[in-house]
Amino acid sequence: MSSILVVHNPRSHRGAKVFAIMKRWLRGAGLAQSVEFVEVTELKNASLPTERLVVSGGDGTINSALEWFYREKGDAPVGFLPAGTGNCLAAEFGLPKDYSRLCEIAFRGTARRPLDVLTYQVPAEELPRLILQSSCFGLPANVGLTYERLRQNRRHRMLFRMLGNASYNMLAMFEIRAQRMRERRGEPVLNVKVAFPPEEGHPDFEGDVLAMFIQNEAATGGNLVPCPLARVDDGLMDICIFRASTGHSYIKMLGKLGKGRHLEDEEVVSYYQSKGPLRVSLSFSQPFSADGDIWLESDEFEFAIEPRRFEILVGE
Repeated sequence: MSSILVVHNPRSHRGAKVFAIMKRWLRGAGLAQSVEFVEVTELKNASLPTERLVVSGGDGTINSALEWFYREKGDAPVGFLPAGTGNCLAAEFGLPKDYSRLCEIAFRGTARRPLDVLTYQVPAEELPRLILQSSCFGLPANVGLTYERLRQNRRHRMLFRMLGNASYNMLAMFEIRAQRMRERRGEPVLNVKVAFPPEEGHPDFEGDVLAMFIQNEAATGGNLVPCPLARVDDGLMDICIFRASTGHSYIKMLGKLGKGRHLEDEEVVSYYQSKGPLRVSLSFSQPFSADGDIWLESDEFEFAIEPRRFEILVGE
């Protein structure tokens, strides 16, 4: 076992820059000999650290590293050196942007803040997977899937780079138009059933759904705030459901969603906080997005939460 294990993603252009900064800092701090490095794709060959785990990369690298740490039952504190585009989880913990300060916190810091872990499982898989930040069905997952498919084309990739977040808004408009056309033609739309624990007193939900979010934090994707009451350390999973076929303007609802002002629209939005577990059944198999990645398609899911599973190293 190493005392400090650093997980990194050398295939990321920005990640390589941050990795070089980190190596220089470690040499200057005299810690280079006590650190072991492993690429995120080679975690199956790594040993658990005894002192701390440090993850250098974006939200995807952090998710992969902590999923490995979770399955291996690691319990050392975790430091982040964010090297992605959004770095949403690092922002949630109030980490600074200065990399010298980040290295000091990750490798020498003692202040910690807990992180809840959401898990999800489908019948086709034996092991649960993690949700550290956000997950969704319906419109946002479909938009994410379309974005990833189109960006394989060089011209679309260049266009998306120019448009930035506006590219997601454009694809969302196309998805809304397709949804409205399905409704007008009387075609089946996504129907969702959610079974809550009886002791919580929430009535089970069933209805046609435009979008459903199951969150550990308030925001998703950096420009939507579907669960404004969510906190990463409150021991609760937050569930926000947008009903379909209501006659309300989906575009206006998305505008409110971007500002976290949608909870007042109770005819359209259902919002819950739960300790789980939850059983979610879909009328047909759908793409599922967890922490920004489309992992799988299924029509049956089970969600649970493990409060305070990890301790994240933060500034004093």
